[in-house]
Amino acid sequence: MSRSSRQASLLIFSYTMLAVAWGWRLLANDPVSPKENPQLAVTRTAIASSLPQVPKHLQQPALFQLALLPDREVEALHTWLQAAPEQRLRQLTVQQGPLHTPCPLNTALLFVELTRNDAPLIDESRLLVSASGDRIEEIHKIEALELLASQATSTHERTLAIEIHERVCNSPAATWQNVLNLTEAARIARRPAAALRVVNEWLDATPPRLNEVEREAALDLQSTLLLEGTRYAEASRVTLDSLRALKPADAIPPRLMQRALHATRAAGESAELLPWIERQLRTCPDHKRSLKELASAAAIDPEYRRWLNEGASIADLNHQTSIACELYFRLAAIGEIQVLTRLHALATQIGRGKELTEVLASLHGRFSPVQLAQALTDGDAPAAARTLLATHLQSSPDDRAGWRLLTQLDIMLRGESSAPMLWESFLKRFPDDAPALQHLARLQVSAAQPSQALRTLQSIPSAQLDAATLRLTAALAIQLDDIPAAHRAQQLLIESSPHPAVSDVLALATTTLQHPEGGAAQEALTAALAKLPAGTALQQSLTALSGISEATPFNTAAKTE
Repeated sequence: MSRSSRQASLLIFSYTMLAVAWGWRLLANDPVSPKENPQLAVTRTAIASSLPQVPKHLQQPALFQLALLPDREVEALHTWLQAAPEQRLRQLTVQQGPLHTPCPLNTALLFVELTRNDAPLIDESRLLVSASGDRIEEIHKIEALELLASQATSTHERTLAIEIHERVCNSPAATWQNVLNLTEAARIARRPAAALRVVNEWLDATPPRLNEVEREAALDLQSTLLLEGTRYAEASRVTLDSLRALKPADAIPPRLMQRALHATRAAGESAELLPWIERQLRTCPDHKRSLKELASAAAIDPEYRRWLNEGASIADLNHQTSIACELYFRLAAIGEIQVLTRLHALATQIGRGKELTEVLASLHGRFSPVQLAQALTDGDAPAAARTLLATHLQSSPDDRAGWRLLTQLDIMLRGESSAPMLWESFLKRFPDDAPALQHLARLQVSAAQPSQALRTLQSIPSAQLDAATLRLTAALAIQLDDIPAAHRAQQLLIESSPHPAVSDVLALATTTLQHPEGGAAQEALTAALAKLPAGTALQQSLTALSGISEATPFNTAAKTE
């Protein structure tokens, strides 16, 4: 509903209430003054039309009171409306005003005055609202102060906004939402300490001001504000003290563990959290399984997987090798193959190679040897990956993906200078492998071997040629003055595209003019021209050029007499 519609509805409602009030007065034999002040109706209408600016829950009670208001109080409101904005606000808050307070209409008029364009300064208004005592109910006073704080934020008076929010949070009627509003204002002003002070007060309040859900949210917010204020050591101490306060039989609250993880990591004290992570893991049923049982388990608790990762990372970072290795073993057993590199290094270091072999063997049912080798490769363990692959390829000599990865590993181990020879060796096994041929050709181009690169590209099956390969082939052929090869590559490039680039057609026209076999080349050019938009100047000029090329060449030699 638009603002004008709401105002019209309120006016209709207001006049209805007035009619009801007068009818009630007549039925009650209440004498009506024959000389009624004509300004009364005008005053009621003016006030009713301003109420749409008031919060919705205050509008209806204010309209009821306005409709039933005695004439003398309406006359007082008429006089009040003529006063200056500051004086009007004072009479609603700290001075004797036109109405008996507290009452819904007085509260509603307060919000009207606070939202007027000519309202007093925000700082002055908040002082008057704060000092209003019992003339404004506390819950409405908080609402008015929140409005002023919002206005201060919108006008970039951020310090003032924080001060108003702090005044609200000190009220016995304040709620946790008011603290959250303060926090938002403090973050905008980059003053997390202002919000932190209030959060700490609410956490330490006696009797408690927070229920269990709000208290957990407050603890999360406390830790976050400490970190935002770069008070990392304090955040770590607070969370670790909370963990130490738990009894041995108590379950560790997940949110407390999360807070502690962030805080100790920021403070560089993650090693202090490791015992608590191990305690958390011991409470998980999955931790009681052996490596073999974990490898065959149908499902793993995500929280167990998560804390295994966190614990292994922290232990490894803090050089607690045996703990890290044990956790990495369990991670590998549940299928987290990205840890194989560190596991291989640590297990080899502390003499647990046999267990490593067993874990790798248990993974073969879920991952191929190539996947396991790739995981080791990605983790910068090419030697371990090569050993695994070499063993696999002895029994599976036709595994192309395995040989490809082995070739890449050998290049990593031997150096880039060995790459051409190794890819040639791979191609002896798989001579039609297009990616390998393309890669070898690029290596040959880099080594200034254009003729070898052209031969390599020409050995790629036509069905596997892409645009980049065809353009490289054409460029190499032109460089080597092999016009038929260049023309063939350009022809295939145009044939593979329903809408060829003009530059490709122009290149084909150029090689057509130079082609030793004009007939076949001309047919290819004609087919290419048919793909261009008909009737354009470019198409016509190229067609004319094609006609010239078809004409019989004339002899320009001078005739001898």
